[in-house]
Amino acid sequence: MVKAMQYGNKSEHTRSKCIKCGQCCRRNSPALHQEDLPLITGKSLGRNTLILYRRGEPALDNVMGTPVLLGREMIKIRSANAGHRGCLFLDQHSGHCSIYGSRPMECSLLECWNPDPLMNYYQKNRLTRADIFPKGSAMDELICMHEEKCPVTELSYMLQQEVNAPGTLREEINSLLAFDDSFRQGFQEKTGAHEEDMLFYFGRPLKELVRPLMDFM
Repeated sequence: MVKAMQYGNKSEHTRSKCIKCGQCCRRNSPALHQEDLPLITGKSLGRNTLILYRRGEPALDNVMGTPVLLGREMIKIRSANAGHRGCLFLDQHSGHCSIYGSRPMECSLLECWNPDPLMNYYQKNRLTRADIFPKGSAMDELICMHEEKCPVTELSYMLQQEVNAPGTLREEINSLLAFDDSFRQGFQEKTGAHEEDMLFYFGRPLKELVRPLMDFM
């Protein structure tokens, strides 16, 4: 996001305050930090507006402007729709942020004319599910179980082995994908959680990560 804006028009280089033009909102959505937790507990950000990117998963780095494999999980505001990076809360008609008064920390720090504040803060105090769900709670135990049984890093390893020696781990990969699907289906049947909620609780289904992970190999 910052890198992209460094190559914007001249006004972005000479500007000294936010004019609410919405350009940053169109380029990507913000990751959340521990300082943003009150936005979730206070329901300014509903869980159906968030998406989890798990450790080992490809995600766009807002500072570098390029995809990276995450070394730790990251919670972000969802994009407006599939195939677009723009933030869910960007009003497409007015071009304004619909939650500007309670926007996340990254949005407050982002100055398109001066990337330093966001660059210096971007990797600090990342919000995780452990900050939201108390340790030992039912949700925490389900999250830990899912991470143990369906880690993205394990899928990535299996896919790499399959690339190196086709057919050797195909059955194991299919079993992992099937277990992930079964886990998610069982959770939804018992809780009534919607698909949007699932993206926050457990991230994207493993079957949707196969192609993005393969693109990194």
